[in-house]
Amino acid sequence: MLQKDYVLLSLDSRNRRGTEVIAKLRGDHADGGIPWLVVVDGEGKQIVTSDGPKGNIGCPVQPNEIAWFRTMLERSRKRLTTDELDSIQQANEAFAKLILAKRGV
Repeated sequence: MLQKDYVLLSLDSRNRRGTEVIAKLRGDHADGGIPWLVVVDGEGKQIVTSDGPKGNIGCPVQPNEIAWFRTMLERSRKRLTTDELDSIQQANEAFAKLILAKRGV
């Protein structure tokens, strides 16, 4: 579903100029943990990042992290419907339940 509105890329220091691009995108949040997500527009301008009210959500498993990921999508979507956002959130919640169970939480 995400491909309706997003081109998904993964950057790290192994990519050509990866470190430079990451530093430009992260700015003051260079030490905020990984994974770190950013949504940019067609001109490369940041729309929203995974730096939520409580810091970087990383791989969202806590309720506030899942909520911020949905906020990220709401702020940046063009074609995703509310039903699709609900479906993505439900998938995130199911994934989080599995991860937390493996951690014994």
